[in-house]
Amino acid sequence: MNNKLFFLILLVAGLSFAFADDMSDFRGVPETEASSEVENVYYLVELDSVDIYKELIEFENKDASYGANIEGIVFGGGLVCVGTFFLAIGIYAINETSDSDDGWGEVFDRVAGGVSIGVSIPFYLLGIPVLAYNIHKYNVRKEHAIKRDQYQEALDRYKVRMLQEGWQSVQLRVVPTLNLANASFGANAILSF
Repeated sequence: MNNKLFFLILLVAGLSFAFADDMSDFRGVPETEASSEVENVYYLVELDSVDIYKELIEFENKDASYGANIEGIVFGGGLVCVGTFFLAIGIYAINETSDSDDGWGEVFDRVAGGVSIGVSIPFYLLGIPVLAYNIHKYNVRKEHAIKRDQYQEALDRYKVRMLQEGWQSVQLRVVPTLNLANASFGANAILSF
């Protein structure tokens, strides 16, 4: 059984070397003084977080613009204020007693008050939903802007740390292994900081 497994491993290894092309699936080895020595022993894969941070910043930046929501809050708030103005005039006109002795002044005040209250209703029906929607969207987009700023600060700290420690401070090495004694093969991953 061991001879068959050993033969199979050798056959697979031989065929993989025979049909392998020159292009590797790994990222290229950075040009440093030690890379020429390291290149023959294992593949060097850099774990660079700059691209990850840039993708996160770009993702959060899509939903981080809240300028239009501020304009919507001002517009909706203006409609609610105009509606409140007409409502206050209507309530005042209905509750105000006329000093005139004729009943027409009181009827006019009550009708004008009712019309003012009626005019305030469309302003409220339009202004309150616009105001509520834009306040909600402002809060959501503000959270995205805060996350974007946090990712940007983390990226800046990462870049400073990389410049202080050197570019290759975090490395992942993948070393292929072939154990002929136990008829096994595989790969070892070494993560160094």
